[in-house]
Amino acid sequence: MSVEMDSLVEIPRGDWIKLRDLYNKRDTDPHGYMCINNFINWVQQEPELPVRVLSLNGDWQQEGTFVIAVDMGTKHQHLYFNTLSDDLSPVTKALECLKPSNDEYLFFGFSSRFDPVVRHIGKTFLTKELNFVDTVWYFASKELVSTFTIEAPSGIRLDSLRIEDAETVNEIWPHRSHNSVKVVRRQIQYSENVGAYDETGKLVAWCLRLTIGSLGLLQVLESHKRLGLGNLMVRALSKKINDLGEPVVAPVVPQNTASRRMFEKLGFQQIDKVFWAE
Repeated sequence: MSVEMDSLVEIPRGDWIKLRDLYNKRDTDPHGYMCINNFINWVQQEPELPVRVLSLNGDWQQEGTFVIAVDMGTKHQHLYFNTLSDDLSPVTKALECLKPSNDEYLFFGFSSRFDPVVRHIGKTFLTKELNFVDTVWYFASKELVSTFTIEAPSGIRLDSLRIEDAETVNEIWPHRSHNSVKVVRRQIQYSENVGAYDETGKLVAWCLRLTIGSLGLLQVLESHKRLGLGNLMVRALSKKINDLGEPVVAPVVPQNTASRRMFEKLGFQQIDKVFWAE
């Protein structure tokens, strides 16, 4: 008697909205509603974007188990995955079918409950030990964000970022990598963001939205620190996201005590840990 082997089956783009809506009540999951919705929006604007949404044996309608693999044109493809089930074996099997390698994939911003899954994949398939980066996953309620005020200091103008700002943003991004400017360009072009410009039109501070729907890449030039611009960028982008009816979340590395104090002073609450691994 033959034994059927597990395999990955692509979910047609026409069904991505159905998959997204399964996660309607898991909207603060890093790989939940906002992540899926991000790629729905991106492929509407860039139909040729190499993104695959995969399911184990074509079975996703009940438990919403999926794996998303995206080729951003960087060294590593981005991997996103989730399941509504408490049983993590289907999503584990799906990742096993992908047979990820160190040189091919980055496990992008996954929630703490998948930590053992990724560690298992690392031990099973990878030739070198995974490097894990953990972050504190902060959340701001709609009620809290509605109280945020947006008042720029004298000589500072707030506006959406321009495509040509991508090089500036990427240049001082601590986690930049080969061709990561391509990712920054897409985030500027397709997702909500905010920049602060001085009187000469120079970009001096910014905050973007990551593919998982969170705040990210928050930076203030050294010349403009201690003006409250980081706090302002967070409040301004939070209000943009809140106006879309979507939750406001943000990852902050534990060692960045200044950023953690800022988020907590604003009223953000820690709800989980989120990890990157490559």
